[in-house]
Amino acid sequence: MISAREALTSIERALQGVRKDEDRLLTMLASSEAEAERVRAGQAEAFRALARLRLDTLARDEAVGQLDSAERRAMEALSRRRQSLDQAARRRSDLTSSADAIEERREAAAAARDAALAAIEDLTEQIEATAAKDPAWQAADAAAREAEDKAVGAEEKARQAAEDREAKGKPYEADPLFMYLWSRGYGTSAYRASPIARYFDGKVARLIGFTGARANYFMLNEIPVRLAQHAERQRSAVAEAEEQREAVERAALEAAGVEALEADLEARDAELAAAVEDLETVRAALGGLDAETRGLLDETADPGIKAAIDDLATAISRDDLRSLYREALDTPTPEDETIVKSLQEAERHLVRITAQMEEVRAAAVDLARKRTELERSEQNFRNSGYDNPYGEFVNGAIIGGIIQGIIRGAMSSRNLDDALGKEYRKRPPRSSGGSSGGFGGGFGGGVRMPKSPGGFRTGGRSGGGGFRTGGSF
Repeated sequence: MISAREALTSIERALQGVRKDEDRLLTMLASSEAEAERVRAGQAEAFRALARLRLDTLARDEAVGQLDSAERRAMEALSRRRQSLDQAARRRSDLTSSADAIEERREAAAAARDAALAAIEDLTEQIEATAAKDPAWQAADAAAREAEDKAVGAEEKARQAAEDREAKGKPYEADPLFMYLWSRGYGTSAYRASPIARYFDGKVARLIGFTGARANYFMLNEIPVRLAQHAERQRSAVAEAEEQREAVERAALEAAGVEALEADLEARDAELAAAVEDLETVRAALGGLDAETRGLLDETADPGIKAAIDDLATAISRDDLRSLYREALDTPTPEDETIVKSLQEAERHLVRITAQMEEVRAAAVDLARKRTELERSEQNFRNSGYDNPYGEFVNGAIIGGIIQGIIRGAMSSRNLDDALGKEYRKRPPRSSGGSSGGFGGGFGGGVRMPKSPGGFRTGGRSGGGGFRTGGSF
């Protein structure tokens, strides 16, 4: 058994862990981009050196000029993307740190809110033990019980009368002549007909004994209506009697100092609401940054970068430069050998870096999917009202296991949402009678408790046994 607060904390901590992993991957990608930029620059410089050694002045100037131009464009494009990655990584890190701090504040505020609620429940239990012996409460409770009994009796009579009307009304409604005269309003001031119609309607009425039957049918319809109205009045009397009883209960609570506890609960709940609002603001900023990060992770999102890198590759792949490279391999001089080794190492290094960056991008996309699943479950948790001080989950191990399953990629938010729905229950507030009421009813996150009069009252339709708080706060 775990509380709703503990379950929500588990989801949010898992979410924070995934975000931190995303931050690390983004930092790794920025570092790899910088390394690739350095290697490409070294590769271009090596080809320039090779051209200076083996080409005549005219060919050398042409090759080096094209290489310089392509390298400059590629380095500028790569530098822009690397700077964007660095900035995104720093902003994500700052926002994640802010979210961590606010989450700690939210957890502390939720704990303080629950403690304030527990203090009210403790006081209520103390007052329950003594207020039931108070003659004023006993009289109010007896009046409420009596009113409830009367209301139940009146409602039962109204129900029985409605059933009788259905059964006993069928013979009347099955007689077409009777229903014809009834629908015309025959025998009442509402009846309208020509002299000839009146003559024949009168003969039909005398033939079937309509006058007596109409009176009986009228009463058959009227009695359920009257009894239903009486039952409504009796139910209203119950509400009035319960209000009187609640006034006595509220007075006992106020005399014991409940108003100070209510004010503390309201203040703690306001702190919790502020923390949740701040957390949502930071997460909204992170959401916007997530969209920006997706663009940075997608190499095809910026055609300019791809074109610049392709131009550099084309310049490096010029026939004359590649011919020089092959010649240097076949007939190396001491100067050539150093350049060739650096070019070979650069190619191997670029292959490794490119593969590493692809792995990092794929891992980042996978983490983003897992984060989205956890975010959906967290939102569903709040939308479903699970973040309630009375909320509990029967099997916390199942919920924890599914959260880990989402992180491993084996499960989705749907699995977690289903488990939350099945395992959730709302405990009754602590009460000697074990009834199902509670201070203020369901609340969480940012709901402020109204301070209307009320107090605790006995639960159940018949007013039986035990106290329960009655929407006082």
